[in-house]
Amino acid sequence: MEFKKLEYILKVAQLGNITKAADELYMTQPALSHYITKVESEEGVKIFDRSTNPMTLTYAGERYIKTIQSILELNQQLQEEMLEVSAHKRGRLTIGIPPARAANLLPQVIPEFIEAYPGVQIKTVEHNSRQLKEDVKKGLVDFAILPQLDGLDKFRCLELFDEELFLIARQGMIHEDSWHTTANDEKVIDIKKLKKQKFILLRNGHGIRNALDIMFKMNGFKPDIFMETTNNETAFGLASAGLGIAIVPRMNISTLKANHPIDIFKVSEDGLKWTISAIFNDEKSAGYLALAFVGIIRDIFDSQE
Repeated sequence: MEFKKLEYILKVAQLGNITKAADELYMTQPALSHYITKVESEEGVKIFDRSTNPMTLTYAGERYIKTIQSILELNQQLQEEMLEVSAHKRGRLTIGIPPARAANLLPQVIPEFIEAYPGVQIKTVEHNSRQLKEDVKKGLVDFAILPQLDGLDKFRCLELFDEELFLIARQGMIHEDSWHTTANDEKVIDIKKLKKQKFILLRNGHGIRNALDIMFKMNGFKPDIFMETTNNETAFGLASAGLGIAIVPRMNISTLKANHPIDIFKVSEDGLKWTISAIFNDEKSAGYLALAFVGIIRDIFDSQE
C-alpha cells in the first residue's frame, strides 16, 4: 500500500487547498492535482468539492478520509511496534519446562527477565522430557529446559548449570553398613548394598528416570521398584513416609518439606550430577530473547555456587 500517497490526500483535506498542500509536501501543484484526479477516477467518486474555497470534502470524501486516517494510524502503530520488536523491547517467548522445575526455577528467573524486558510476553509449556523434546522439534516452544541426557543429537544444547541428585530415605531406614561419612559430614551411599531396598522411581520418559537407569546399569545394579510415579514431589513424600527410597534433584530437597525425619545421601563421593541445559531446535537459530533468558539463568546459578 502506498502510504505516502494517502498522506497527500489527507494533507489536501486538512488545508483545503491543493497549492498549499503541494508546497508543504515539496511537490508541484499539477502533480498533486493529477494524483487526486487519478484516485477519484479509480474509486469512482469525487473526494473533494472544488467549487468551494477552501475545498471541502464530499460525503464520499469524508468516508474516504476517515478510513485513510485509520489506516495511517495503524501503519504508524505497526512501525512503532516493529521498531520495539527489533530493539527487543517487545516480543513473546515460549519456554518448555517440566512442571516441578518450573515451580523451582521460574520464580527466580522471570522477575529479572521482565525487569530487563518489560514488554515481552512469557508463555510456558509444561510437559515431561519426552514431550518437551517433541515440542522443540515442532517449534511449539522456543526452547526447553531439560537435563542433558541421551537422545539430544539433533538438538543444540546450551549448558545452564550442574545439579546434584541425592538419595533420600526415612531416617534410620538404611543400615549404617550401606554408607559412610565424608570429612564434610556428608553421607555417601553404596548403591550396590541397596538390593533389599524398595525404590520409588519416576516413570519411563522422565529425564531423571533416564539418568538413574544409566547409573544403575553402570553399577550392574537392578533396583527393586516398589512404585513408579510421575513427579519427584510424590517420590520425595513417599520416601519420607518410609515406603521406599528415592533419588531426587537438589531442588526438591531444598523446597519440599518432609512429613517425617529423613536421611539424605550423596550417591557417590563426587556426587551424582546431571547438566541442566537449554535445548534448541538445531535447524533454527536461537533468538535474542531466548539467549537473554539463558544468560539470566546462568548468572543466577553462578552466583549460588
